[in-house]
Amino acid sequence: MAKEPTTGEAEPGAGLRPAQRARYDRIIASAKELAAEGGYDAVQMRAVAERSGVALGTVYRYFPSKNHLLVVAMLQLFEQFAAQFDVEHTPGSSPQERVMWVLHGALAQLESERRLYDALVRASMFADASSSAELDRLGRVITGMYARAAGIETITEELLNAVRIITDVWMSSLVSWAAGRHTAEEVIAHMDTAVGLVFSRLERLQQAG
Repeated sequence: MAKEPTTGEAEPGAGLRPAQRARYDRIIASAKELAAEGGYDAVQMRAVAERSGVALGTVYRYFPSKNHLLVVAMLQLFEQFAAQFDVEHTPGSSPQERVMWVLHGALAQLESERRLYDALVRASMFADASSSAELDRLGRVITGMYARAAGIETITEELLNAVRIITDVWMSSLVSWAAGRHTAEEVIAHMDTAVGLVFSRLERLQQAG
């Protein structure tokens, strides 16, 4: 099974004592609730503090901005999605078909909670350098999930770069989806083209090698 690339970097919130971790998790849960109810604009740090029962100063100590908070929430949700992903039962007779099956599932999840994921994607668009580590980790989680779906046993740098292209196109497509420029069907069509091009190139390289 393909292994996700790692850097030894600790996950967000690692090292917190139990009581601190409970507050940390309540803050994230409250932000997601507010986003699900009213979208990106409904997530205000004071509202998060009130909803979670955590002092506003403590909220800012854990999360320097609303965008950072929502990026961490997005990372957690995709890590949960990746953990639940059953690589042994991914349908499809080719890497392209298996990756597209994962993309269909991910997009269906986004569509099922449109306001929540719209807010999370917008936060990733507006996030500053304070969210770089979390966004990098998110990219690795998604890239690893695609590699597993494709059935890649050993991830070479060449393969990793190819799968990263799919991740980059996916994140770019989500921005268009969140902005209302693309429908879910258009995102899938766009991704099908991108995935097909990436794997066609990989096949040519393998044949040439």
